[in-house]
Amino acid sequence: MKRSRLYEEFILKSWWTILFFLICFFAYDQAAKRRDREEKGLQDKYLHLLQAKASALQTQEELKLQIASQNDQSWIELVLMQKLGLVPEGQQKVHFVK
Repeated sequence: MKRSRLYEEFILKSWWTILFFLICFFAYDQAAKRRDREEKGLQDKYLHLLQAKASALQTQEELKLQIASQNDQSWIELVLMQKLGLVPEGQQKVHFVK
């Protein structure tokens, strides 16, 4: 009986404390979920930026190689054949139509 009375007095007199605790817990839970979503978004963005960086570095290396080999006659001939479709003298151009 005494235990039940103590429990009743605790609940009835401290309802606002319990309500405040529940509100704080709910706010904390929502903030934690929002933080997790933002963290995942930032991780995705970071991975995307790493991929873009790797791609840009690869393009940079290719461009450096092209610049370095601009004086090479075989490279110039290769570029003319690939980009413009030209054919060296003495060779025949074959064009396939789909």
